[in-house]
Amino acid sequence: MLRTDGDPELLDFDPVTRFLHWLTLFLVATIFVLAFSIDFASSREEAVALIQLHRSFGVTVWVVTLGRLVWRQFARFPNWPADMPQAMRFAAQWSEYALYALLLTQPILGLLHTNAHGDRVDLFLLGQLPALIGRDRPLAKQLLKVHETVGLLLLGLIALHAAAALYHHFWRRDDTLEAMLPQGMRRRITLYESRSLRPR
Repeated sequence: MLRTDGDPELLDFDPVTRFLHWLTLFLVATIFVLAFSIDFASSREEAVALIQLHRSFGVTVWVVTLGRLVWRQFARFPNWPADMPQAMRFAAQWSEYALYALLLTQPILGLLHTNAHGDRVDLFLLGQLPALIGRDRPLAKQLLKVHETVGLLLLGLIALHAAAALYHHFWRRDDTLEAMLPQGMRRRITLYESRSLRPR
């Protein structure tokens, strides 16, 4: 997240931070697509494969999120926009903390539900992970409800995060969104905006 005590010459996030950010988005999007696809599986075998892939990507998100938290200790972030109100900075920072918390919590809930249901995660269909807890069907039902609720919260927070980025870009006209975009995409946006501002 943008920091108020960063380097004033630093205008964007480092390549590792940007890569991990967009990798997380890809993984989370894949997880939700897999989750919503399970009910449309044409066979039990296909449903089981989708479930296992859903679980595998969930574990991957947990690992990537841990990696992001570790990298944050070494990365330097650009400043907040100078005219950004303190309340907006506070909301942005705490929404980011909430995203990290949900990204770490949701895979654990899914793993616990899998084990309580009597199953184990077959990581990308290559091998099973050890069970954290034993079989407990009543607990599995409760964990599934919590897992689904947290999933909806995560979806809502991601939507809010994306809306805030678009608000910064199109309404406030600051560099918050561009600071996280890949280099090539930033160049295309800059070129497009420079052309659109030319007098006709």
